[in-house]
Amino acid sequence: MEPIKIGSTVPVEKIHNIIEKFSYNKSLNINYQDYNDRYEYIFSLSRKDTDRDIALYNVLANFVQDIFLDFYADKIIKHRTNKIVRSIDGIDKSKIIEEVKKALLDRKQLVREREELKSEILNYLIENNAIIIDGYLTFRPKAFYRLVDKAIETTVEKVNMLIEYNEYIDTLQIFVDGQYSQIDLVNLVVTKDKMELLDAFQKEINNSEVKALLDEVFDEDISEGDLILSSLLALAPKKIIIHGDELDDSEIILVIKEIFLDRVKTCSGCNLCRLNSIGVKKTES
Repeated sequence: MEPIKIGSTVPVEKIHNIIEKFSYNKSLNINYQDYNDRYEYIFSLSRKDTDRDIALYNVLANFVQDIFLDFYADKIIKHRTNKIVRSIDGIDKSKIIEEVKKALLDRKQLVREREELKSEILNYLIENNAIIIDGYLTFRPKAFYRLVDKAIETTVEKVNMLIEYNEYIDTLQIFVDGQYSQIDLVNLVVTKDKMELLDAFQKEINNSEVKALLDEVFDEDISEGDLILSSLLALAPKKIIIHGDELDDSEIILVIKEIFLDRVKTCSGCNLCRLNSIGVKKTES
């Protein structure tokens, strides 16, 4: 095959760090030339092999895409963010730019857009056997722009969801602070199968009235987490002790902690925890 040439204004030592990430057969020859204002890498195989030629084109398409993302993305992210994102109250654009860059560097995100960009680069390399990256991004930037724009869109959606979530938590905090406490202490017992509320005497707290009200308001089935949270909001306990081993991955537990703040304590081990872990039933009211 003809040697494949890839040129850019990125210094050789930085490009070399990307090359080292790729594994390829020893029959691949790599050379470079210095043209003062740019560098040109030359890739060639020592013998003809169609399958290996195709594999090399794929490797080099990934190589070029990584150069785009590592060394050319910052300026384009800033330009596109300033163009697309007018304003988000309370959020600095620099934070959005930072999150967009993280999304672009995360190979698990934006998979379709990445494949689209790689396919365009691959076809260009096959047709031309060469690519000057600065010129390519000047005259054929659309696929890269689509990738960056999708990263911006995804980031802004996450930011807006975070803002809405924080407003939701703030509203519930104000509500709880203004509520008269119906009970001093509530034990929230969490297992793999269920969550339940117990009073200070380990008796189950009846929340059937709350469930009936929620069933009246909402058409769909009410989740156990929604019922627990609504019951706690109605009771506004002075103290909540959480018992159980299934706490870290529970979204509802995180929400409860954020709303009730220093009213919430996590038990480090007690009789209730041990009884719960071996399946002994608590006393029912």
